[in-house]
Formats: sequence, structure tokens, C-alpha cells
Amino acid sequence: MDRLSDQAASTRMLETMAHNLLSALARASVPTSTNPAPTPILTPSPITTSAPTPSSTASHASRINNALKRQFPGMYSGGAVNKGKARFKTPDKPHRVTDLPVFVLPGPTTMTPKGSKELELAHAGLGKKVVLVPESAKHSEIVSLMEGEFTKLRALMGRWMFFKATGGSGQRKLSIIPIDSDGYSGRQLRVASNNGKNVLYLVPLQEELETEPLPFSSPEFSKMPKVLCNKCLETVPLQMLTLHSENCQTTQEQTDKIIIDDNDDEDDEGDSDADVDCTVEKGVCPICQLEFPATELPHHANICAERSSNTEEHMDPNLPSTSSLNTTPPLPAQTTEGWKTAAPSKAVRIFMEGLRREADHQQPLQLTLNAGDTDEERDGTLISFYKQRRETCQWAADFRCSILVGVGVMRNTLSTAISKLTRGFKKNMGNAGVTTIFEGQREHLVPNLSATILECDLFAMAGRMVGHSAIHGGPSLSGLSPTFIDALICGTKDIVTSKLCLEDCPEIEVRDTISLLLKEEWTDEESVRVANLCTEWYFPVPTKETNRLLLFQQLLSHAVLGRANAQIKQFRKGIKETGIWPLLTARPDVLPLLFPREKDVELTPQMVLKLISWPEASADSDESEDEMSASKITLISGFFRTFVEEASSDVLKDLTKFWTGWELPMQRLTLQIVKSRGRHHLPTASTCYERLRVPDHYKSGSELKSDLQQCLQSVETGFGLI
Repeated sequence: MDRLSDQAASTRMLETMAHNLLSALARASVPTSTNPAPTPILTPSPITTSAPTPSSTASHASRINNALKRQFPGMYSGGAVNKGKARFKTPDKPHRVTDLPVFVLPGPTTMTPKGSKELELAHAGLGKKVVLVPESAKHSEIVSLMEGEFTKLRALMGRWMFFKATGGSGQRKLSIIPIDSDGYSGRQLRVASNNGKNVLYLVPLQEELETEPLPFSSPEFSKMPKVLCNKCLETVPLQMLTLHSENCQTTQEQTDKIIIDDNDDEDDEGDSDADVDCTVEKGVCPICQLEFPATELPHHANICAERSSNTEEHMDPNLPSTSSLNTTPPLPAQTTEGWKTAAPSKAVRIFMEGLRREADHQQPLQLTLNAGDTDEERDGTLISFYKQRRETCQWAADFRCSILVGVGVMRNTLSTAISKLTRGFKKNMGNAGVTTIFEGQREHLVPNLSATILECDLFAMAGRMVGHSAIHGGPSLSGLSPTFIDALICGTKDIVTSKLCLEDCPEIEVRDTISLLLKEEWTDEESVRVANLCTEWYFPVPTKETNRLLLFQQLLSHAVLGRANAQIKQFRKGIKETGIWPLLTARPDVLPLLFPREKDVELTPQMVLKLISWPEASADSDESEDEMSASKITLISGFFRTFVEEASSDVLKDLTKFWTGWELPMQRLTLQIVKSRGRHHLPTASTCYERLRVPDHYKSGSELKSDLQQCLQSVETGFGLI
């Protein structure tokens, strides 16, 4: 301290001496008129001097000041010197700005999005962007910055928070960034993002943001660089070009589509001879003699032949409902609103017919399957097809499969998709070789609680499968728990717990533990089991005063519905995307038709026998039958009748699926006895025409039964792959 005080005293002394010296020099440089200059003594004659002029005086003082400035630049500035330490004004420091990478998620979640969804979210105006956030920004300013970059956040009105991801790769868990008492600040976000090196995830707390793709002219894409697509010649943001190329059509394809649409409009107006474009190759259907594009003709011919073969028969009202696509003529446009007041079965038929009519202008949905694929590859193809999000009207469009052309292939594909939901896909998504979407016992199926299935959006996929099959008159998802169906339509908050039963809980150990609450006395081991379950699920541990019946209902409700809340929402979302949700909510009485009980869709031998058109020896439609005796036809028919009479419901479903493509009985099932090509000649089926051909070489019913059982194994692989 003494040393510092001595330095300060020395500095002040030097400053005082310098100022005194300057003052003395200034006074000496300006002589007064009353004091003439003295004459030197050695000079013989005096020298007279005149008073200096003002200009010379000023120049002399200026030279002195300039010399002092050069010698003391920090102390002398030509005027009054400001004393103290802060003698010089420091420049203002610029505000620090952080390039903050922000990823906006569409709804509440605890996981980062998959890499495949990043482009889809970006196309919806969400996803990842870099936002410039000043370090001095307050919470309200940060909210304004985020809403300026992501316009969809304005609807949330600030109901969101920032999260950060844990280390690793792939999908990771999110952890919340705690908010200060006065909200987020720019400095807090800079530190949380490690100076902008880590991505922060903006997660809505309550609402779900729309993820529909935005047009490329939206303000969200205004800052993105634009390029020209070389196929459709449309200006597309560079980041969206990969996603755009998947659904892009060339200019020639768009022109052809316009030409075809124009021709269709002219045909509807009755002027089919005017302005018909000759570049579209057409052919004539051999059945109805109408012209169709060459690419559409094979598919139309199958449908046309099927309709012509079914017009003479009528459906038995006691049988389960069949496909409205194949048995019901198109309804007039004015009757499409009749589903609101019609009987349940008719309401379903009218509503689905209306959806298909609205999708007439849509391109057909094409599923690419290969008959030589393995079971895992085929299941993977089905999963990929139904995981794709499409417009609502596209699910009602014409559905085709590349493996073969025909309605029977479509039936088999829909039937396989629905059966996989309960039997399981042969895809390993955990520790099992088969992944089931719904599990549990018969008539009490509930969603699988696997987190992997939920994260892969497989429940949304299941909802699309159910809706797609219903639109085209296909099989329904049967055997679901009634409580789950009520929760699906009404929401879990409106469910009465008395509807629940222990059979709805698929986990045997959990079910047994919950059932202990119905006992009056517990052993020590049972008490520990109940206490552990309550602790795990954050319920109060029961005591002597606890209402055990109420706790039983609470635990059972949480086991069946509480833990499956996210699965139910995702399944509901998938159904809504197909367009059948208005029917389910407006007409609850149709739920037993779309989600029937297992016992309601069982087939009996009497149902199947009543639909069979048996061969006759005098038939002229098949030359092979003319060469057979009536006794042989009667013998083979008797063997087949015995097989049907002894078959169980599951075997009859497989037989019907082998016969027609799916397990729903049709208006007529045609049986033909054909000439055998050898003892290895197995029965075959034409699913598009509901025709089963049985060779005539069988000598006993056991031989026919053995070959039929071998044929029915192909219903899982499809079309001759035994």
C-alpha cells in the first residue's frame, strides 16, 4: 500500500511541476509595453526593439503547445486536463449473438425424432433451424424470435419448453432445460447449447402441431435457397428436393394425366366422340365391350368377370357380411347421406361406397410384393406400405398388388394384413422373433405395451390397416377388449371402471397381484407383492383402512388403460387418417360390425355348405366333367362334403381364404371336379372367380383331406407357395 501511495504522490508532483512550467513559459513569451527590452552592456550603441505583433505572439505560443504535445501526449491536450483514472472514453462493446440450432417437435414426447422424419417435419414448417439469439435476450424476446422462425408456434401462445438430448446416436431421450424464475434468457440458452454446438429441442407441452406438408411458397421456406426440379420444372427449396422427388411427376406424365382427365369429363357429358386424344392406348373389355386404357384393362376384366358371375346369386342374410366391392352395385350420389339413419350394416355399406366414389379421381394404390420373398421380407413390405402417411382420399382409391393382377390378390393382401395384427409380424423388434401389435387372451385383446412398437408408429400403421380393409369391404379386426373399444371411441376419461375385468390385463403376474385385493386376508408374501406394485405405479400402499375395492379398480384401470394411453391415441390417429372416423363417432351401433367378437365371425359347416355350387355330371361348362362318370363326381363331392362337415371354424376360414382370397364367405363358392394330371396334382383355386378345382384321382376321403390341409398352409404365403 505504501508503494502505491508513493507512486500516486510522485505522479501528482510531476503534473504540478509541468503545469507550473507551462504557465511560466506562457507569461514569459508575451512582454508588456511598459517594460522595454534591456540593452546589452557590451554593445556600444543601444539597440531598440519594437513590441511583437499579435500574429507572431500567437505563432510562438502555438509552437510551444505543439512541442509540449509531442513530449507529453497523455498529459497535455491544449486545454483543461481531466484528472482521475478514467481519462479516456472506452468504446461500447457489441452485444454477443449465439447461432442457436433449434429443432421443433410436433407434440409432447420424451424421445428425439427418427432421422427419417426430419425432412417430413421440415416440409411441415417444423424441424431444425438456426435462430440468432442475443445473449441479453429475455424470455418474451426469445418467444418472439421462435414464433418468427416457426409460425406454427404462435398457436401455442408460449406453451412450450426447451429440451436437450442425452449423448449417443439414433433416437435418444430428452431431458428438460430448467427455466429460471424470470423465464429463459439468451445467456442460459447459450450455455445449454454449448455456444451453439448442441441442438435444443422445442417441445409443446399440451397441444399437437399440424404436420401436413406446406406449399413451397409458404413463408417458412422464404429464406431457403431455391432450385428447379428437372422433372416437373417446379421451383423447390433445396432442402426439400429429395422429399419432392419421391412424389414428383414429369411434365409428360402431367400432360398425359390432363389429357385423360379431359377425356373422362367429355365422356361424362355425353360427347365421347369429340377431342379424344389418340396418344393414350386403349383396349376393349371382352365381357362388357367397353373401352379402357391398356394399363387398366387387365384389372377391369377381372372385376367385370367376377361381377357377371355373381349377379344370379343372392346372399343369405344369416351369414356374415361380405365385400361391398364385389357384391354391391354403386349407390346413387343422392343416397350417400343415408348412412346417418340407415340400419347398421346398410350404413356401413353406404358410407364406404361414398368414400370410394370420392376417390375415383385418385391414382391406384400399388403394393409391390414378390412371390419369392421370405416371410420377414413380405412382412417388412406390408409394414413399409402402411407406415406411409397419405391423404385421406387415397386410402379409398383402387388397391392393387404387383404380385398378380386381380381382386383375389387384393382380398388376400387385406386379409393377411389384418391377421398379422394379432398373429404377429415376423420382424424382430425386441427379444422375440414375432412382433404382435395386440396381445392377450381371446375376446380381450389389448395393445402391446412395448416402447419399441410405439416409437416405430406401428399402432398408427395398425389403424390404417383397419380403416383400409373396412373401406374395401375386407375382414375386420376381431377379438378386441370391449373396454379398449370404448376407450378408443370415447376416450379413457369417460370409461366406467366397472366395465373392466381381470381378463383385460395380458400380464399374468400383474393380474394375479391385482386380484389379491379381492381377498380378505393376505400372507406376508402377498402383502409385499401388492405393496411393490403400488409403489411402482405411484399408488398408496394399502393399509387396514384402505378401500380395497376402489384400489382394485384403480390398479386395474391403470394396468389396462393408463399404461396404454399413448398406444390408444396413436391407433385412433391411424384410423382417422383413412376417413372412417365420422362413421364410428356418429354411429356407435356399427362398432360390433367393424370390431366384432370372435364368436360373431366364426364359420360353421352349414354356412359354407349352403354357399357351395356343386358340380353335376350333365354340366356343359367344363369339358373335363363330360369325360367323367356321375359316380366319380358324386364320390369326390362326397369326400369334400365330409371334409367341410368335420372342419373347425379356423379350418373353414383357411379354406374360404384359399378359395376366395379372404375368410369372408362370398355369394357363391363354385366347386369343380377336373381331370387329374397325376397323383401329385393338388387342388387349386381361382380366387377372383371363387372357384375351387379338385382333381378326380382320390380314392378315399383321407387322401383328399391330407392334400387340402397341405394346400391351406399356403394361405399364409399366398398363391401356390406351399
